[in-house]
Amino acid sequence: MRNLIKILAFILVLVSAITLSISKNKNHTETTFSYADQILGGMNCVIVQHSIADFDTWNTAYKKDKKRRKKSGIKEKLLLRGADDPNFITVVFELNNIESAQTFFADPHSAELMEAAGVISKPSFRYFKVGSSGIPEGDYFLLVQHTVKDYNFWKQEFDKHQNVRSEYHLSLTALGKDLENPLNVVAIFNSTKMDNITSFLEKSDLKEAMKHAGITSPPTQDIMVLNK
Repeated sequence: MRNLIKILAFILVLVSAITLSISKNKNHTETTFSYADQILGGMNCVIVQHSIADFDTWNTAYKKDKKRRKKSGIKEKLLLRGADDPNFITVVFELNNIESAQTFFADPHSAELMEAAGVISKPSFRYFKVGSSGIPEGDYFLLVQHTVKDYNFWKQEFDKHQNVRSEYHLSLTALGKDLENPLNVVAIFNSTKMDNITSFLEKSDLKEAMKHAGITSPPTQDIMVLNK
């Protein structure tokens, strides 16, 4: 009888250990990072940018608001921090519905939460439709925004410049048009090294290529680091 009790106790301990191991593996799987999860494919998106006082404080409040964003069909795809200023935040969200997202961000409660989280600058919002996309391969991003005279002509020149971007090991994460003004272009590039991006901006023929392609506004060029 005693041997039977010992055997049953051993089995109970063994089952408990296996259950705990499965649970840990499940949690690990759920939180494992994948670049494939960052792809922006054919979706309506919004880029939200602002400065914050302290990242940990902001990030804690930001995570707490995830369920409310989910109810409005807003899904985070990229959370980026400025390479020169880590407290300059860029978040790219995928949107199930433009109107719902606009209502969410226009809600005074959202503004109150941002202020409480330590947002110290007026947030900017750029709603755009992704036309081309790719899977990121590294943690460094270049976000470029500008206006063009003729999108079709600009796109032809943009495609021709692919070989130059390849020389500097830059890949395209997303290319899209502003939903209000399709002549406003959003381009997000990615690389495995920040030096590749800075060299591309400083040493390539980018300025001449942009001018030839018919860019009519000063481009904004933000170098960002992925926050995993």
